[in-house]
Amino acid sequence: MLNKIFRRTPVALAVSALLCQAGGALAYESPVHVFSVDDVMGGFDGSTFGTEGATQDRSIICGLGDVACPANNPPIPDKSGVTLYGVDSEFGYYVVDFLGAEGKIRDGDYLEGYVGNIEDGTEVIGIQVSNAATLKYKVKPPLGTWCQGLGGTSVKCETEHYTVMEHVQSCYETIPYTTPDPLQVPPADQKTVSTPSGSLSFDCADAPLDDNVIVLVDGEPTVRLTNSEPCDAVGDPIGCQMFPNDKTDMLNNIALSSDYSVQLKDDGKPLYGWGGTHKRPNDIRLYARLELPAEWKVANANYTVTRAELVVNHWITNNPNDQLRPEDLENEAATGRKPSYRISQGEPGSSDEVWESLIDCYEGDGDFIEGETPASEIGAGTILKNKPYALDPLATPGTSPADPPYAFSSDLSGGLTNAYYTTINRDPFEWSYDANADPLVQDFVGSQFPDDTLGTLVSGPRWRLKPNKFGQDLPGLEIPLIECSAPPFAKDNIKYEVGEPVTTVINLLDWDEEANGLSPLATSAGWVDVDLNEFVTVAGTDPVSGIPYTTNGLPMTDDFDLAVYVKGDRKSTAVYNAQLIIEYEGEGPQPPASYDLALSLSAPDRVIAGDANSVTVTVTNLGPGDMADGAVIELSGVTNRGTTFGPYSENYPDLPEGSAVSPVFPFTAPTDRSTKIDWTATVTSGSDTNPANDSATAKTQVKK
Repeated sequence: MLNKIFRRTPVALAVSALLCQAGGALAYESPVHVFSVDDVMGGFDGSTFGTEGATQDRSIICGLGDVACPANNPPIPDKSGVTLYGVDSEFGYYVVDFLGAEGKIRDGDYLEGYVGNIEDGTEVIGIQVSNAATLKYKVKPPLGTWCQGLGGTSVKCETEHYTVMEHVQSCYETIPYTTPDPLQVPPADQKTVSTPSGSLSFDCADAPLDDNVIVLVDGEPTVRLTNSEPCDAVGDPIGCQMFPNDKTDMLNNIALSSDYSVQLKDDGKPLYGWGGTHKRPNDIRLYARLELPAEWKVANANYTVTRAELVVNHWITNNPNDQLRPEDLENEAATGRKPSYRISQGEPGSSDEVWESLIDCYEGDGDFIEGETPASEIGAGTILKNKPYALDPLATPGTSPADPPYAFSSDLSGGLTNAYYTTINRDPFEWSYDANADPLVQDFVGSQFPDDTLGTLVSGPRWRLKPNKFGQDLPGLEIPLIECSAPPFAKDNIKYEVGEPVTTVINLLDWDEEANGLSPLATSAGWVDVDLNEFVTVAGTDPVSGIPYTTNGLPMTDDFDLAVYVKGDRKSTAVYNAQLIIEYEGEGPQPPASYDLALSLSAPDRVIAGDANSVTVTVTNLGPGDMADGAVIELSGVTNRGTTFGPYSENYPDLPEGSAVSPVFPFTAPTDRSTKIDWTATVTSGSDTNPANDSATAKTQVKK
């Protein structure tokens, strides 16, 4: 019997009872999706090993489908008792030192990772995933994102925040927080560092970084980077200088100074790097399709979604970058719990606003300040935001070392210090609530699950499988059980233990509306119709299934489409199941009526030439449950001599379930004997569910 397993039914019931507390809103719980090898994706065409993707491809996994495993790469037994089979996918890179990386193709080596079903008896209850080794390639410093040490060790040397990079490389502070008087304006003096005896000292004012970053074109320096808005292949923004770069090209779309490099993400955020190595993990990507409410799929339906949680059961992973991508969305607004602070100067949003830490804590980057080891304690009152020193994004700095950098990153334009990003008074994987009603005091408390009794909701967790590490600007540091204890942490002071079962619940309504407008998931239409999701790009449509897929290879159906990225975890991890818990409101358009109209025709078998007669047509609404609208009954006749009767028509705008109408259509028999009349009666209605009983025929013989 496997240990550390989730049984599907108890978990679903427990989570539903905890989360689904609908008031006046409509509540919905999706069926539980159990992950298996069928969910493994093969490439950017939306293919999966099973049938739920845009197309099925049984060659994605060797040994389970249409392809045997290579002799040098056989199935392997995992320590948990699961047999793992090799995966061949496009979600990886070929790398070349000092040159770059190139996306993989399906080459049949089955070396992108390993998967196997987790079974409890004969029941599949989840999937075990083990990644292939992460590939590394060297670059000339500071073009890299990892700093390579002797013996193959490495530390992350990349951030989206200039102040974090500056703190690693220099004691100079563009946004001051440890200077003698960090609130003094005009600018305070930089601090002086010295040995205890004073035999060595240094004025940090002499240590600003080289901010003249020069754009490389074919590896050659050209002009200074002055604009962080990325170029677009469809229509380049005016003044743009570089395209987004995912570190596959080290010769172009990167800017370089003597201290650091800058690359741009798709959303315009800069990536500051100062290392000599890049890493490219091979992803194992899983696809799950979770059923949405039927009424959401009715034409023109557009309900307001008031609450939406995605519940995922899995093991704690060893990588803070194992993504959950609902509807192929990334979301920087889902931040988890951030550091608590008091606004000690100015008003919220003002140019002189200052935030001070509410509690004593430690920075987690391993550096020390003013002789403290192993890390620097930041006391209550330490400045987290120093808005008077924020840089104007529209300003043009000079070229001397003393001049400030361009305000490419949000910390520089917002005045946020290194302490804000590296204090360990945070948990990116908790639900965050403000427990203090005072707008000048942001006292954040966290919870594993949503709990509105804790205060005002600020943010849900990051859209990740829950890991043991902080990630972001503290990528290699484990989250301590005793918050704000001094790193490094003892084994019994680790909050999340790798390999332990956990339930992750993310808030699908987290979104930065100020920067990005209304979330695609704020209304039901955004979940159902990919054309309403401006944040993803449809790359193609499978010609057989008709299912579109995005540039990331995610199928986009009218149900909820979820991708799970497992990255860089060579020690296997487990993903069990997922479920949606939703509340929504609004009547929406009424679904089309559903009913069955049945027609019968009564015409005389024989009539006397020249006599007056009639034909009766009866239409009955067999239901179920709806009013038939717009029923039109028609009757026509044609004789064997070419003469016609009608067409006669009657219109019935409403016909309740169980009721019938029997219009009578009079006619005068022809005077020619031996004439035969063929009658045809029909009823038409746009919402009739059974056209097979909507018509009838009869014959009449004319006698003398």
